[in-house]
Amino acid sequence: MNGKQILTTIALVGATAFAAADTSLVLKPDAERIAASKSVENRKCPVSGDEIGSMGEGPVVVYKGKAVRLCCPGCIKAFAKDPARYLAIAEKSATGRKSSDESRKHH
Repeated sequence: MNGKQILTTIALVGATAFAAADTSLVLKPDAERIAASKSVENRKCPVSGDEIGSMGEGPVVVYKGKAVRLCCPGCIKAFAKDPARYLAIAEKSATGRKSSDESRKHH
């Protein structure tokens, strides 16, 4: 292997490692991004605790390649402040377990 091939291999390995550790947050994803993401299928808004759909069709955000449904546009800003926390709450909602987080407030 020559120097150019080694550098190319290192770059590919680095890019693969980075893709595996996706920490991206998309607050207004387009339909294509949502379709390419794994839906969490949460039943409750991880920010407010309200049922999804209780205020009409709410927005979807994408974090770490996972699409999370929110109850309303007002919850987007709170989700952006601590996406890891709210993703964990959304995943619990999807499994039907109650969240122990009592500090959630709506707007």
